[in-house]
Amino acid sequence: MNIHLIIVSFISLLLFACSDPGKQATIDNGPLQVRDRIVAADDPLAQNYHQQVKPILENRCVVCHGCYDAPCQLKLSSPEGIDRGFSPELVFGTRFRQADPMRLFIDEQTTQQWRDRDYGSVLNERDQNPQANLEQSVLYHLLALKESHPLPETDILSNDDFDFSLNREQTCPDMNTIEAYKQEQPLAGMPYGLPSLDNTEFNTLKEWLEQGAPMAQPAVLNASIEQRIETWETLLNQQDNKSQLASRYIYEHLFIGHIYFSEEPISAQQPPVFFNLVRSTTPPGQPVNEIASRRPYDDPNIDKFYYRLRHYTASIVEKTHMPYALNEQRLARWNELFYDAEYTVKELPGYEHGGSPFNNFAAIPLPNRHEFLLDEAEYTILGFIKGPVCRGNTALGVIQDKFWVFFTDPNNPHSKAYDNFIYEQADNLELPSDFSTRHFALTSWYKYSKREKSYVDAKKKMLNRASENGKYISLDYLWSGNGSKNDNASLTVFRHSDSAQVVKGLQGKPPKTAWLINYAALERIHYLLVAGYDVFGSIQHQLVTRLYMDFLRTESELGFVTLLPAEERRGEIDYWYTGSTKRLKEYLSDNDFFFEQKNDIEYKTNNAKQELFHNLKTKFETVPEYDLDVSSGELNGLNKLPNLAVQQLPQASFIIVEDEQNPDPANAQLYSLLRHNDRTNVSTLLDEAKTRVPELDTAEIYKGLLTSYPQVIFKVTTAQQQAFVEQFQLVENAQQYSELLKAYAVRRTDSDFWKVSDFLHQAYKKQQPIQYGLFDYNRLENR
Repeated sequence: MNIHLIIVSFISLLLFACSDPGKQATIDNGPLQVRDRIVAADDPLAQNYHQQVKPILENRCVVCHGCYDAPCQLKLSSPEGIDRGFSPELVFGTRFRQADPMRLFIDEQTTQQWRDRDYGSVLNERDQNPQANLEQSVLYHLLALKESHPLPETDILSNDDFDFSLNREQTCPDMNTIEAYKQEQPLAGMPYGLPSLDNTEFNTLKEWLEQGAPMAQPAVLNASIEQRIETWETLLNQQDNKSQLASRYIYEHLFIGHIYFSEEPISAQQPPVFFNLVRSTTPPGQPVNEIASRRPYDDPNIDKFYYRLRHYTASIVEKTHMPYALNEQRLARWNELFYDAEYTVKELPGYEHGGSPFNNFAAIPLPNRHEFLLDEAEYTILGFIKGPVCRGNTALGVIQDKFWVFFTDPNNPHSKAYDNFIYEQADNLELPSDFSTRHFALTSWYKYSKREKSYVDAKKKMLNRASENGKYISLDYLWSGNGSKNDNASLTVFRHSDSAQVVKGLQGKPPKTAWLINYAALERIHYLLVAGYDVFGSIQHQLVTRLYMDFLRTESELGFVTLLPAEERRGEIDYWYTGSTKRLKEYLSDNDFFFEQKNDIEYKTNNAKQELFHNLKTKFETVPEYDLDVSSGELNGLNKLPNLAVQQLPQASFIIVEDEQNPDPANAQLYSLLRHNDRTNVSTLLDEAKTRVPELDTAEIYKGLLTSYPQVIFKVTTAQQQAFVEQFQLVENAQQYSELLKAYAVRRTDSDFWKVSDFLHQAYKKQQPIQYGLFDYNRLENR
């Protein structure tokens, strides 16, 4: 062979070797093509997926890839999510224009449709054979990378190698960039920043990927559940005007819930079957075809649609889990409030009013609507506290770290006069959800503040008329849960930075603030932050939503303050709003009638606020199973941690107390240690750090697991509890806190991390099978 031919051949080989690996894959393994990976329920591969593969995906992968803020939008909680794959586009980004929604199960129905929206596959979509199924799978490459480059043997991972910040720059490799990714970030295999899978788990996933990643849907619903679905869909799709309006109201409040039939057998071994209430183009008896509207109150743009219960087939993650029970009692209650109630609907409203419940549902008596919301008040408040957003910066930046919640009684003073009053104030109560994309934030704030002031002035006149008739505010003004039959009458809210939790009852020590929420505020909270909030919306939408929520918080706080002696109210509000903006102070001054309202509450001490809290805790006696305050026991000392120790704590930690004599997860004691950050006010829009007063931060320990995002997991035995508390109480600096972690925490680098994680989830599932969901480890500390 002559030298010229040798040189040409060498150059050709060099160019071939350096060519785009994606194009090379086309030559070797065929063209890209979406594959059907769903196998029949009776296929042995289906059994393997449900019994072997899915548990590993859930407990090792979904714990970081289960919500909107999953890295690269890769949601591994369902076959649809696995097949959809990834996108580098951020859900939680700053947008000057709203983005098209990217909701799994809703906005696109097939994998090809997601490919058309530039979602990339993590599975092999070329010719299917065992070797190619591994070589062309991004998921396999990332799992194998972790196997070849496990975590360094150290307690704390280097910040140079690992970035755990929530707003970190995303790297979302595809098959064209995976080799470069592996070279540049050898320690970035999956699970990221956590221990490797064990050999059995890795080989199980490897064999599954070799087979082409066959997946299966859950088992067919049993006849009992199918009958219940038929009963409820029949109720919701009655065609008379009254029924249609009632069903629309119910749908707009339950669309984000996980609905289940509480009369079906439920246990850890047989968890509830959950459903979403949706609008469908297809009638009962046919497959559901959900109408993918941006908001639940948007025009469906179809003459005829149906309310359907769509089986929720994804793994349940704690962050988005809001269970809502349907049963015979609920059926009777809905009939009482809506379908059989005495009112007439002459004409159905259209959709031109958008999310205006005061216009759209004026025909339904206001007390009926209010009672519906209060029947499951915990669920109603959870909508904006928890919800599907995953990062609740907009809603949660306006609330304190802990506060108690009360509600006005629907029958006091909600008479027919109040019903008419709210209808007359519908324009002043208009929400910005549909308009904020077209308005500058500050301009919108002034617009809505004027409307809020007009509403407050009108409310003042109405309440003054009530006062003239001797109807003063008293503790009887508060809803007591239908004579204490309903345990939703009082709630405690815990905020943990950009996530939060709600529980029934007045938990722990009296808080700094409390809310008294009336119907108008409760309904607006839902339509502002749940039905009307768009996570894919513009920055204008998010800002105006945040600013308007200030009105609802202050209105509810001022409502609570009216329970105090008149002479103490302004000082209390000034304390809650120390250092707040001039704009907000002027707004508070405009609402001076809250400081003048008379009440019928007699105080016997010089500390009216604490006396009021004491009387309220007596009136709303916490139901034992929801009483999370530890009043006795070895860990009670954690309620009295010195401030220097508190300042070392993250927002939310779990404590597992394992019984050495009986280590079954069902016998474990589960606790949450919560840090309550103190702030001068919660009305600062852009720089919340300036309001922090860390030297006033406190911590409390509660029974149960009260966050979706544990930041530290402590594990002690029953015999270690006293020593654990004593060492905790001596913590004064970061070094001593690190020593505590070394002794009792299960760090993300711990070789037993997955063992403890499994124990935690098993204990939670056995003890709370309805509330159970997978925790999210994206906020685990690296300390």
